Amino acid sequence: MKKLALKTLIPAAFIASAISTTPANAVAKFKINDESTVWISLLLQLRGEWTEDGQVDGSGWRSDFYIRRARILFGGTINKYVDFFVETDNPNMGKDKKVYDNSNNFIGYKSDNDTKTFIQDAWIRLKFAKEFNIVMGQILLPFSHNNATGATSLLGLDYNLTVVKFPPTSHFVWRDYGVEVMGLVSLPKGSLDYRIGLFDGVESVRGTGVTVNKDDNYRVTGRLQYNLFDSEGFYYKGTYLGKKKIVSFGAGIDYQKDGAADNYTTPTKVDDYKAWTVDMFIDYPLENGDVPSFQIGYIDYDYGNTGHANDGTAIYAQAGYLFSKQMGIGKIEPIVRYQSFDSSSGTDDSGLYLGVAYWIDGFRANLKAEYEIDGGDGKDQDVFTIQAQILF
Repeated sequence: MKKLALKTLIPAAFIASAISTTPANAVAKFKINDESTVWISLLLQLRGEWTEDGQVDGSGWRSDFYIRRARILFGGTINKYVDFFVETDNPNMGKDKKVYDNSNNFIGYKSDNDTKTFIQDAWIRLKFAKEFNIVMGQILLPFSHNNATGATSLLGLDYNLTVVKFPPTSHFVWRDYGVEVMGLVSLPKGSLDYRIGLFDGVESVRGTGVTVNKDDNYRVTGRLQYNLFDSEGFYYKGTYLGKKKIVSFGAGIDYQKDGAADNYTTPTKVDDYKAWTVDMFIDYPLENGDVPSFQIGYIDYDYGNTGHANDGTAIYAQAGYLFSKQMGIGKIEPIVRYQSFDSSSGTDDSGLYLGVAYWIDGFRANLKAEYEIDGGDGKDQDVFTIQAQILF
C-alpha cells in the first residue's frame, strides 16, 4: 500500500490542479427562432488506475492512464412538441489491453488506441402531453434505475457494470433501436413515471438445428417508477446533489420470444429470454443541507434451458453522504458500492468499492477516487482508481 500511495500521489495532485477552474457554462445554447433552440455539450472523464499484482510477471501495482469517456452531446427543440438528442462516445481510449505472441502466450500490455468515435444515442421525441410522449431511435433501454442513469451524473466512479446481463447481441452499450411510449402521471401523492417500448433486440441467427428469433419477434422492455416526491428526467441521475427530493420505487421487465441462446454466434439451443427487476432510490436533502443517498436493486435474468452464462440473479447497492460544508474548493461525499452476479452456471462475480467524490462544481467539475476490493471474479486483485470529470 505504501508503494501504491507514492505512485498515485503525484498523478492525483496533477489532476486536481487541472480541473480546479470552474467551467463557465454546462451547456452552450443557441436560439434559432422563437420556438427552436439547439445546444452542445462536452463530457470528458480522465482516469488513472492501479491494479494489484498487475505487472507482466504478476507482481507489483500496474498503472494505467486512459480516457474513460469523451462525449459530444448535441440536442435541441424544434418547437414545444418536438425535441431531439444525439450523443457520441469514444470510451476507454488508451486503456491497457493484453498482448500475446504468435503462440498465444501473454507477453505484456499496450495502450489501446484503436477505439473509435461512434453514435451512442440518437432519438426524436414527440411531446403530446406530460403524460404521453413517443420516442423513436437509438434509446437507452427503460429497464433498471442503474442502466437508465446518465454517465454525466453517476454517484460513484462508474455504473454497477457487473449486474447488466442483457443478451450480448441485443444492445449497443445498453441501447437498442425502436420506439418507446413514456410519460409522467400526477397522483394525489407523488407521480408515476412509465416507459415501455418495442425494440429490435436479438436478431435472427441460424445455428445447428435451431434459429434464434426465427419469427423476428420484437423485444419488449418497460419500466414503472413511483416517485413519492420530485420526479426525474429522461435520463435518471445517480444523485441530485440536494437539488431534488427523491424517494422512488421502480420495477422493470425485458422480454423477447426465442431471444435466448446458448451461443449467439453458433447456437445449438434456443428459448425465450426474460428478465425483471425491482429497485429503490433515495436522494433526500436534510435540513442542515447534507444529502444522504441510497440505491438498491435486484435483477433476475432467465435464459430458459439454454445454459447461457448470463442466466442468474444480480443485486447492487450504493450509498453516499454529501456534506454541505465547503472543504476548500469543493464538497466531500464518501461513497460505498456493492454489486454481485450469481450465475446459474456456477460462476459468481462480486465487488465491494470504497470511494469518495469531491464535487468542485457538481457534475460540471469533480474528482472521484475508488478502491475496489475484488471479491468474486477469480482475479483476487484490488484496484485503485482516480477520475477527473468535466461537463461543459
